[in-house]
Amino acid sequence: MHAKDKIIERIVRVDQAGEIGAQKIYDGQKAVFKLLKNNKEYKVFSEMADEEKKHLDFFNKIAKEKKIRPTRLAPLFDIGAFAMGVGTALLGPRAAYVCTEAVEEIIEEHYNKQIDQLEDIDEDLRKKIKQFRDDEINHKNTGINEGKNHHPFLRKLINRTTEAAIFFAERS
Repeated sequence: MHAKDKIIERIVRVDQAGEIGAQKIYDGQKAVFKLLKNNKEYKVFSEMADEEKKHLDFFNKIAKEKKIRPTRLAPLFDIGAFAMGVGTALLGPRAAYVCTEAVEEIIEEHYNKQIDQLEDIDEDLRKKIKQFRDDEINHKNTGINEGKNHHPFLRKLINRTTEAAIFFAERS
C-alpha cells in the first residue's frame, strides 16, 4: 500500500468512527430530552444529528468503496459515546450543549489537520472534509451560544476524551 493510500485509510477510519460516535452521543441526548418532553432541545439535537448522519453516510460509502475496515474499538466507542450523551443530557440542556461545544472544538482542529494532510493527495476528500468541518463549527457555535460557558470542568474532560478517542481510532 502506498503512503498516500495509508493516509486516506487512516483518515476515513477515524472520521467514520467519529461520526458514529456523534450519532451515539446525539442518540443518548435525544432519548433523555424525549423522555423529559423537552421538545426544544430534542429538535435542536435532532437537527445536528441529521447533519452528522450525512457525514457518516459519506464515510461509510468511502470505507466500503476502498475496503477500509472500521476501528476495532467501535463497540467500546459506541457505549462510551451513548453514555456521554445520556450523562450530559441528564445534567441538563446546558451540559448537553457544552458536550457539543467540547467535541466539536476538537473535531474542528482534527479536520483542519486532515485538510492539510490531504493537500496534493485527494482533493475531493479534502473538499468534503472542509464542508464537514464547517458544519462542525456551526454545531460548536450552537453549543457555545446555548451552553453559555457553564461546566468548564466537563468541557475539558470531554475535550480530552475526544482527543483520546481520535488517537485510539487512528491506531486500531
